[in-house]
Amino acid sequence: MLPDPKDPTYLGALIYFHHAAKTMSFSKAAEALNVTPSAVSHRISALEAALERRLFERMVRKIHLTQDGIELARSTETIWNELQRATSQITMQHVVRVSVGPYLSSQWLLPRIGEFEIAHPDVRIDLIHRIGEPTSNLADVSIVWMETGTPDIFSIQLFGTKTIPVAAERQSLGENFWTGSMPPIHYRSRSTWYEWLLAAGAPTSFADRGEVLDDPNIVLEAAAHRRGIAMGFLPFIKSFFEAGRLQPVDKRAFRSTWGYRLIQNSPDNANSCMFANWISHQANQTNNASPAE
Repeated sequence: MLPDPKDPTYLGALIYFHHAAKTMSFSKAAEALNVTPSAVSHRISALEAALERRLFERMVRKIHLTQDGIELARSTETIWNELQRATSQITMQHVVRVSVGPYLSSQWLLPRIGEFEIAHPDVRIDLIHRIGEPTSNLADVSIVWMETGTPDIFSIQLFGTKTIPVAAERQSLGENFWTGSMPPIHYRSRSTWYEWLLAAGAPTSFADRGEVLDDPNIVLEAAAHRRGIAMGFLPFIKSFFEAGRLQPVDKRAFRSTWGYRLIQNSPDNANSCMFANWISHQANQTNNASPAE
């Protein structure tokens, strides 16, 4: 009867077999595994019984692989080398955990992060996608969508933003769109729409309409599917304009009180600081190319 690969004793027996096949010695395999030679012999005998195949020819003071043993040894050698390579890569890399919202990640960070990992192959960036409060207990660096306020020593302003109302392409809403039937779509709160309407001299009561969603990508998708008018944030909304999925319904863009800040949760971590500096540099390049002001 074939052994069950889910049985941990079967996998353990393969490890015993691998070391014995590599050294051609139960004693040397026992030394490598820190067990007795009789334990190695017992586990391999159990494996042979389960496979119903002899893997070793046992002679006085030496062993030889059978043809079945040679074929199995080729596979265990390949698997063992791959496991060593994978574990070495994991242990050699320094991991920086980055908490970031899915919108900024998809629209800005993911297209750039490969450049950092190529330049720093010993550092792996693990992204934690989260909306709302930063995961300071799980992440080394948090990139947070928040109201601009007084910065602290471990916080960096990445992006200021300007707001502009957007809707699906080829949708005519008129100059005073707030008088029509198409409702606004809100992200997390109605405050951004209130700010824009107030700055535009439009009736703020328009912001009392429409649904409030928790995911910024869903807000924009809803607008692209003609469910309402969303508030887009420059410069990030430009990718939707270029793709022909959304268009401005009013040319006026006003400075928002919301933006992205980077928070250093592990300021003593050299790799975390290096990544934070790289992110800040990338943000400066984006700001210079497409200033929100």
